Amino acid sequence: MSEVLLDLFGCRITPGTIANITKALTKIIEPVITEIVTEVKASPVKHLDETGFRIGGQTSWLHVVSSETLSWYRVASRRKDIEVLADIKGVVVHDHWNPYYQLLDVNHALCNAHHLRELKALEEIEQESWAKSMKKVLLLACNYKHRYPKGIPQNIVARLSQLYEQILKRGQDYHEFQIPLTRKGNRGRVKRRVGHNLLLRFQNYKRDVLRFLTEPDVPFTNNQAERDLRMMKCKQKISGGFRSFDFAVSFANIRSFLSTASKRGLNLLEVIADALQGNLSVFFSSNPTS
Repeated sequence: MSEVLLDLFGCRITPGTIANITKALTKIIEPVITEIVTEVKASPVKHLDETGFRIGGQTSWLHVVSSETLSWYRVASRRKDIEVLADIKGVVVHDHWNPYYQLLDVNHALCNAHHLRELKALEEIEQESWAKSMKKVLLLACNYKHRYPKGIPQNIVARLSQLYEQILKRGQDYHEFQIPLTRKGNRGRVKRRVGHNLLLRFQNYKRDVLRFLTEPDVPFTNNQAERDLRMMKCKQKISGGFRSFDFAVSFANIRSFLSTASKRGLNLLEVIADALQGNLSVFFSSNPTS
């Protein structure tokens, strides 16, 4: 960044000064981050996801909780560090990472883009016919979701649910007649096939898989969170990780600030300039819920 500023504007700013500005901006925007956390936890529908990244040569984790107008990034040394989400409310959309089911007082919605990829693999590699049928039903349901954005008619929901149950029955019959897999050693349970595990997920979590059918605000996929994490993956490919935990936290907070501002249609350079001058009024006045 020091070289870019010199080349474009003839402005000599040392890397140390830029690092100090980063620290100053992080401190200034603390009230904004607190407000973002409060709002996104209380929003009716929010998206959860996480990705690994490197800090000081060690693997750490970047978690995101986001909506259409909010982005909250946080850094954790452990992937399962979700205690800070204990007071979250509403519907959480995710990709069936089991620790998210430890959250109380929420409803869950599972990402069907992940399901479609798994079903495609079962269809093409394992030749399980029920997987092809389930894929078609989910795609049909997705089309109805787009066709009726304010709510799918109840008769269509009932028919899709009926087809879903029929396909589950076909899958159960298929796996019931398969030769059981052998167990390595004499301890532990017999391993199940990949398709059988997915079938059980569809059976045990039917309400979460199909929640998008009955709740208009719940989307078909978890693409919102994946889009919000994409910038971090690009940063990893270009500049690698972070040298210290504190600067990783600063990056996450500033990214929360800028991503939320972008979602609200604010000019990012103006927002940064105003914040460095101690003016956060424009950001708070842009709050769509205020």
